[in-house]
Amino acid sequence: MELRKPKWNERAKETERFHKLKVAADKNWTIKKTAAILDRSYGSVAEDLLLASWLNTHPRVVQFKTAYEALRWIRNTKYSIRTRL
Repeated sequence: MELRKPKWNERAKETERFHKLKVAADKNWTIKKTAAILDRSYGSVAEDLLLASWLNTHPRVVQFKTAYEALRWIRNTKYSIRTRL
């Protein structure tokens, strides 16, 4: 039986949940430590945390098929907000 790979939004939420548990237990916990335990790069964990935070506040993010598309939309949205100010 082949294990199914989690969808990008599920992976982002799981990464966020794990990271928040570690931060709650250790105030000096970092994204770098989370990345090391999960055997992932710092950048991929940081992207998952960004995706998860936007999933919590912007329901539209879940409609994207890939994390790349969602991140592109997030970055464009953040840029347009900054340039309007």
